[in-house]
Amino acid sequence: MNWIEKIFGKKEQEPLEIRFEELTGWLGSGEKRFSAGGHAASIFLDIEVALDRIRKRASELANEKPEGRFHLKIVKIATSNRDNMVKQVSLLIDNINIPKKTDVKSVLEFHENGMQTLNMCLENMMKSYQYTKMVFFEDSKKVIAEVNELRRLFNRLGEPMNDNKMALEAFENAQSHIQIIKEMTSQIYAEKKTIKDFDEKIDTLQKKIDLNQNSLEQLADSEQWKYYVNCKNDLADLDKKYKKALSDINILFVPLKKPLLRLKQLNDDWKFEMAPGIKKELNLCLSDPASVSPGFFVELRDILKNDTVTFNPDKRDVILENIMYAGANIGVFQKEYQTNLSNFNAKKEEISGLNIVQEAASLESRISSLHDESVSAEKKLEVSKRHLLSLEESLVLKKQELQEIVSGIDKRKKVLF
Repeated sequence: MNWIEKIFGKKEQEPLEIRFEELTGWLGSGEKRFSAGGHAASIFLDIEVALDRIRKRASELANEKPEGRFHLKIVKIATSNRDNMVKQVSLLIDNINIPKKTDVKSVLEFHENGMQTLNMCLENMMKSYQYTKMVFFEDSKKVIAEVNELRRLFNRLGEPMNDNKMALEAFENAQSHIQIIKEMTSQIYAEKKTIKDFDEKIDTLQKKIDLNQNSLEQLADSEQWKYYVNCKNDLADLDKKYKKALSDINILFVPLKKPLLRLKQLNDDWKFEMAPGIKKELNLCLSDPASVSPGFFVELRDILKNDTVTFNPDKRDVILENIMYAGANIGVFQKEYQTNLSNFNAKKEEISGLNIVQEAASLESRISSLHDESVSAEKKLEVSKRHLLSLEESLVLKKQELQEIVSGIDKRKKVLF
């Protein structure tokens, strides 16, 4: 016989297999059969009598007067410790509450709590007893004897409960595993639903991406799109042309930069007088050559011809040649620049006004947004799949553990999950 049979006796023939759903009821019916029976009931009565005796002995100790000749200091110490012993007895009696039930769980709980209270109070009593007995020897000795008798009763109560405790722990452990398995099963169901939802969402998103991609491809094959592409090519050509004209203008001023800076510095230092209009054009030469008036070069030439101080004759002749060259060509370059720039801006504005541009941009934005959403859903799907796998592996282990526990209760039983 195993320890379960020792507690319950031989069982009637039961089915060897049990469905998981029926396991809670089977365990519950088994737990109800746990009882300490007459053994516990008998000792409960003895404990109640013992508590009354302890209460009586403590009262006698509390009312006892010192007999004999003792030093006053010793009497004070003994009396103080006697009061503490009586206090510990009160705590002991107040904290030991005999249960009305004799089932194993109630008896085990009572035994555990009672022993804890008893040991703590007895330990404190023994400390005070060492001083109390010097004056109140007989009465304090009787209190300790009665408390020790109570402890012996608790030991008698606990001795046959070890097997019961093991059985109760097995049943409680089985019930705990059942609850965990149910929770894990619910989590697995929820995770599978989440995975299904993610799969459906990803499939829906992909269909939307394909639909928008198809619309974009149809748009690219339309006459409007071809016209848009031609406009983009024209815009690129105009961009090159106006930038080339601007480069040509800037090249005209490369050999004039130092002389012009010198004239500006001399004017700023009040060493070279210059009319406001000339000064303005000079600043444009240095900051925005494309906006300089072609007539400025004629005026600048006349100024330098009449000036014999600012530059030496050789340099002045070279500067005058560069001024004449720039003046002769800048008008053509500026016209080419302005024409191409104006055409560039007009073409750019035309392109921005084409509905097909906004339509294509809207489709591309929608495709990008749908793709990002799909990637996010796929990442979450992978997390859910890993979590599901972990749950399923843990569930297998928990089922194995539950089967082992059930086999410990009844080695013939096989759980059908």
